[in-house]
Amino acid sequence: MDYFMNEMISSVTESATNSIRKSVNDRNDHQENHRPRAIEGSTNDSSRLVEVDVNEVEVEEAYRIRMDSAGYRVGWVLAERISKDKNRFPRTLSNTPTSVPDQLEAIKFICKDLWTALYSKQADNLRTNHRGIYVIQDHNYRPFIRLSTSLGYEAEMDNLCKKMLTFPLGVIRGALMNLGVQSIVSAEITVPQCTFQIRTANASTSTPTPIK
Repeated sequence: MDYFMNEMISSVTESATNSIRKSVNDRNDHQENHRPRAIEGSTNDSSRLVEVDVNEVEVEEAYRIRMDSAGYRVGWVLAERISKDKNRFPRTLSNTPTSVPDQLEAIKFICKDLWTALYSKQADNLRTNHRGIYVIQDHNYRPFIRLSTSLGYEAEMDNLCKKMLTFPLGVIRGALMNLGVQSIVSAEITVPQCTFQIRTANASTSTPTPIK
């Protein structure tokens, strides 16, 4: 899994960089083709293309979109496969014509079944404010176990960890959506611990408490 993730980060970053570089080159070609031709004998060579550096912010955003999308698809499929042999999730009544899935049961599925499928262990802790916000803690998050921060390289390590988390954040969101729970998923990093916050639709803010 660790090797797969490292290779995926490298591959997707390269793909995002190449895509943006191609877009820049295509835009430059278009602009060049629509420029007035230089007067014969002029020393100003307007036909020469100037190489433009790839914007790192654009690369990071393109990477995030690709990895999040891939994670979302994987999460959707995993939830479908893992839950097919389980009893249907309890549903709660709502003001809409149809019932809605029990969010807590869906989050417990993430902590137990999905986590085990991904990391061969369950998440260590689950908290909720009972108003649509859930916090999942993994004290020894498997992808972070082999990471160590060297003095002076904290920023690089933080950036690497954020890249590593883009995929699983998408996985969680995709799995929950398959179960009927729309969510926004974010993470806080304290290597080797990782804390995931899940905000479901219509969530309201208050301090999460442990699930008993």
